[in-house]
Amino acid sequence: MTDMLTKYANWISTDPSSTLKLKACEIIDAAFRNVTNRCFAKPYRLGKLNLGMEVLQLQLHSRVGAISSEKVNGNGADVDGNFCIPLEAPYNSVPRGTWLKVLRALTSNDIISSRSSSILKAITSSDDERWITPSNAAFRVLQRLVTGKGVRNTQQMALDERDFNMVLHAYAALPHNQMHCAHRVMALQVRTAHAPPLSVVAYSILLKAYGRWKDVKNVEMSILHAQRNHVVPDIVMANTVIDAYVNCGDVDKAREIFQIMTDESDAKGDAYWPLLRPNSRTFNTILKGMAETGDVSESMKLSKVIESKGLWDHVTTNTLVKAAVTAGEFETAEDVLSMHTTSFSVDTANGRHMNHPNIEAYTELINGYAKAGRLDKALGMLQLMRKREVEPNEYTYTCIVGALARSNKIRQAKKMIEYALNLNLPRKKLTPIYNAFISGLLSDNESDNTEGQSSQAANVVEALSMLQDMQDLNIRPNVVTVSVVIDGLGRCNPPRCDDARGLVQHLEFTLRPKSRTGYSHSDVSARGISLSNKKIATALIRAYGRGNDVESAITAFRRIAVPDAVALNTLIDACCRCDQLKVALELFGKYVSFERWGTDNHTKGNADDIAIRPDVVTYTTLISSLLQLKSKSATKRAIRMYRDMKQTWMISPDTFLVDTILSTMISSGPVAFNDDEIRFILTVLRDGECLDWEGRQYERRKRAVRAILVGCSSEVWKNDEFAYGLMNEYPQDPLFKKKGWNEIDSGFRLWGSSDDKFAEQAEKASVDSFLASKGWNDMDSGFRIL
Repeated sequence: MTDMLTKYANWISTDPSSTLKLKACEIIDAAFRNVTNRCFAKPYRLGKLNLGMEVLQLQLHSRVGAISSEKVNGNGADVDGNFCIPLEAPYNSVPRGTWLKVLRALTSNDIISSRSSSILKAITSSDDERWITPSNAAFRVLQRLVTGKGVRNTQQMALDERDFNMVLHAYAALPHNQMHCAHRVMALQVRTAHAPPLSVVAYSILLKAYGRWKDVKNVEMSILHAQRNHVVPDIVMANTVIDAYVNCGDVDKAREIFQIMTDESDAKGDAYWPLLRPNSRTFNTILKGMAETGDVSESMKLSKVIESKGLWDHVTTNTLVKAAVTAGEFETAEDVLSMHTTSFSVDTANGRHMNHPNIEAYTELINGYAKAGRLDKALGMLQLMRKREVEPNEYTYTCIVGALARSNKIRQAKKMIEYALNLNLPRKKLTPIYNAFISGLLSDNESDNTEGQSSQAANVVEALSMLQDMQDLNIRPNVVTVSVVIDGLGRCNPPRCDDARGLVQHLEFTLRPKSRTGYSHSDVSARGISLSNKKIATALIRAYGRGNDVESAITAFRRIAVPDAVALNTLIDACCRCDQLKVALELFGKYVSFERWGTDNHTKGNADDIAIRPDVVTYTTLISSLLQLKSKSATKRAIRMYRDMKQTWMISPDTFLVDTILSTMISSGPVAFNDDEIRFILTVLRDGECLDWEGRQYERRKRAVRAILVGCSSEVWKNDEFAYGLMNEYPQDPLFKKKGWNEIDSGFRLWGSSDDKFAEQAEKASVDSFLASKGWNDMDSGFRIL
């Protein structure tokens, strides 16, 4: 195409007639359309789309090499000696139909569901190459259709709502932090006079995206925005709203919306929602929310309503079974399946394997039995499936094989794998079944005693044998397979780190695909079986940490092209395991930089230039290690890190971090706490107030902190409103007041009768000699402080 335009530019210099130029431009335009029609036709591929975008760039903003004559028909050369030779109108623009084809291709599921790193060359009038995502490219095409720039047949300016919705859907498929781009599409539609108004379809797309990301705040904002724009909800939008609330965990709000839209009385709670007739999707979505919470009673009541309305389908069965399994009521789940298993005939005419509609429910029940340790019931349900002509699929076998392997029933697990092989499934679908076997075999076998280590070694040998069987059967192991095996090798005594590294190198070579010119290393990186893969490298780092080899762990980390927080956390944990806290802090300072992370190229360059965003696990590992040193300087640094976590990175603590700090700080009693340390304890306790604790766990921690405040010499807490309220919240026990005792001096369990590991650490606190002499510190005495 470039050569054709170059020849055209040379021909133009001869000053042909307008008729000839128009005829030549018509021929060139036909050639362009021939290429673009192929590039933007199904099946959509990123390479084809890039070629098509380059052709459009060439037609709209052609840059051709310098031509022989000085006469360029009024067009000048640019700084590089290239000339811009536009075609004669109207062929210097692209037909509207072509732009619509481009829009459909860029927003197709094949493109938007591909890798998030996919980029296309942008169409621009400048010489600089710009690469943008397919979603942004689609938005630029939409802008052209709105403004008419570069669009032929501009008299047809009427826009279809589907054009806007296609781009909106493409943006809604992006990560949560890109959702602001979706609002740009809606703003463009509102500002465009000849565009259709926003409809329930646009808001349904937006609500579905926010529901998927569990963003309840923006779900509610979207509903309010629709109400202000006088958008009347239909049943599709109502179902989307209910599903969004269910995904956000607000089942009560979902049920409230359902109640309002089906309430026929005049006293409706929310006038925005009209009276709608719920369909099977509406009921099944509400049922899904109940299933997530395990509310079997309400689920069964709703199922009776569904059945009375004739809306029961296989989704209802599957969802109701999930609700029963979540609540541990397996017999109820079996009753539902016995009454509502759908009759199903396999259609073999098209040669496609179709799963039974209720296979999901049976798999859910088998998995529930397996996790509850009732393998006999799980195997019995597998036999019952066959009697009811419900053929197990790869997911069913994955559940049962993993459970058998975890119970060390190796022979039975292998028998199930043989059954799975007879399903004639694609080989790649069998890999998860083998992964379940290997993972189950190597799980929870870490033990310090000789018997446990012997069992671990035998299981590792069995796992390696299964890995070899996979290759013999042409079933390719994936990253998960290799990572699990490496983890198993790392938990041997001593850790077999060299064997783990050798295994990766062996698989990297043997699984490397061949190309015409030999082995392609880029293909290997794409498949992931290499020492530079994040998951594999992370497993190796963990193994090196167990083997007390910090240097090799750092080397494994540096092989990762773009390390993430999980890899960094594993490396820091490995350093702390090996009593190399100083190295861990140096690595943290090297890779965690808010200034570098805020730049666009924080993931580019060499390993030393990469910046990683930490998470709460990163800070938990370092803060707990610092506090365990029991030194004033280490505690001071831990306080600074906690403040940096919250104020710089905006990371909120979780219950584990709050527990770690409180148990470590107060386990030794009120020993010379200074004002900063008291403030730190109170800050952490205050942060824990908004977290989700089990039972009365938070109350126990508040009592323990109160006891610290009573016994410490610092009185800085008296100026703290939260601490002052805490001191007055729990009156002092009369017996303790009479005897002059306090909760910490007794040396009893800090958190009361809790069985978490931090409570066990708290038991080791110093014990008052008087209580010890009376035997009151013995847990069997029944004496409880908290």
